[in-house]
Amino acid sequence: MEIIDVKTYPISFPLKEAAHDATGIWRAWNTIIVKVYADDGTIGIGEVGPIHGGGMGAFKAMIDERLKKIIIGENPFNREKIFEKMLGYGTSAYAFGTKGAIVSAIAGIDIALWDLVGKALKVPIYDLLGGKCREKIPAYASGFFGKSGKPPTPEECASEASAYVEEGFTAMKMKVGFDPKGDLKRVEAVRNAIGSQIDLMVDANQGYSLPLAVKMAKLFSRYDVAWLEEPIPINDIEALAALSSVSEIPIAAGENYYTRYEFRDLLVKRAVDIVQPDIIHAGGITECKKIASMASAWNIPCAPHIHSTIGMVASIHLLASIPNGLIAEYITRGGSLALREELLEKPPRVKKGYIEVPKNPGLGVELNERTLEKYSTLH
Repeated sequence: MEIIDVKTYPISFPLKEAAHDATGIWRAWNTIIVKVYADDGTIGIGEVGPIHGGGMGAFKAMIDERLKKIIIGENPFNREKIFEKMLGYGTSAYAFGTKGAIVSAIAGIDIALWDLVGKALKVPIYDLLGGKCREKIPAYASGFFGKSGKPPTPEECASEASAYVEEGFTAMKMKVGFDPKGDLKRVEAVRNAIGSQIDLMVDANQGYSLPLAVKMAKLFSRYDVAWLEEPIPINDIEALAALSSVSEIPIAAGENYYTRYEFRDLLVKRAVDIVQPDIIHAGGITECKKIASMASAWNIPCAPHIHSTIGMVASIHLLASIPNGLIAEYITRGGSLALREELLEKPPRVKKGYIEVPKNPGLGVELNERTLEKYSTLH
């Protein structure tokens, strides 16, 4: 089998209402769908995104002008070789570096290759990864985004949290990092609304300084918070390790780190208690399997960051295959969910707090080509 073509499809899905967290505001859900074609007619699908605030052209160019040329003619079964070749490990071909946008672009191709090979062999991706450790994946509701540039009110948070409980979720994650006093009021409102039996996580999106994060972690512990995610800027691993050493709440991070080499530093320095690689940022399935395996050597669970469409499905296959898989993130409101429902034929859904693992070959889902055309930015 031989790779004969790679095509990219940038799409922009407008949000009915602008979303807001500690990192900023976005009004559209932008992503790039990747298709890899083999000479026998098999097609694999992947994703690069979400890409907020512009820049889709740069990702598309990385694939169309560089990565595509590197992998044409290769055997898609040689995914390890292809990954190393695309990134340039062991050579002088570090044209775009080994982190950031280039790794995200590679991830999109990597996911498509796993889908292609699974379809060729007529087996799900988790079988290619060593089989299933579990039949279904526990999932948490991820939401509580602000609207129109404003953080949600405590009352809005309590109402949203109650709705998740009614939908069958036994865990949820809310946004903090807006303002300390308001964060505490929102967390208190949610805990009061859901009671003591529901797991509650908080995500600061790098919104605190180290001293403030130490203080907030102590205050959040009053509300039995299961983890504090990305509390401080991700470029200061030493500070993250210092926080982890004193926090009563487990510290989680990983969505903005790339490749096993950056995660190695997190693990060696004991900077996190939970690793959260994003499969469409950290390097795809090939690299995230390695990251999860490394984390298991430190007895650290893996709870992938999931804010995507095809990437979400790839993450479920990963979680199904790893012994230290903890829980799946499930966006319940806004762009990711709405686009996923339109873009994927029969997307995985949460039922009674769990996601069932797809059983069809490859990723186990197909694209709605009409949706791909409808939101294309190439018109």
